[in-house]
Amino acid sequence: MVTKALALPPRGLIPRDVLLLSELSGQLQVEWRARDIHPCDRNLPADGRAESFREQALHDTDAAIVRLLHMLPEIDVIEIRVLAPDAPNRLILAGTVGRQEALAARSLSSPGMRLKMMGIRYHMNHGRAEPLD
Repeated sequence: MVTKALALPPRGLIPRDVLLLSELSGQLQVEWRARDIHPCDRNLPADGRAESFREQALHDTDAAIVRLLHMLPEIDVIEIRVLAPDAPNRLILAGTVGRQEALAARSLSSPGMRLKMMGIRYHMNHGRAEPLD
């Protein structure tokens, strides 16, 4: 699309008289609601439900970031906001991820540590950031 926008009509009799793209970068802002815990986990004690929800949100966010960067190669930076599944719109995870930081974090085995290295923070208790590890 950018190349098409730069393909101005030629001037006079000059062949290939177009603007040539030399660099492109973009930033994306994405906000979504986290999935609630799996129905099988609803009978767990409160601490177990909270841990199940936290782990699912971390895993989902990590996977979504990877997919977004893969599917949108022109995007260099993604601002992420993940909200609680139900109202009110309580913030769960937030941060800004650069493509290079996301690629560097892929070697880590823990989704929480990968997100932390990417710049994502886990929020609980009315927006106070808590550690991911």
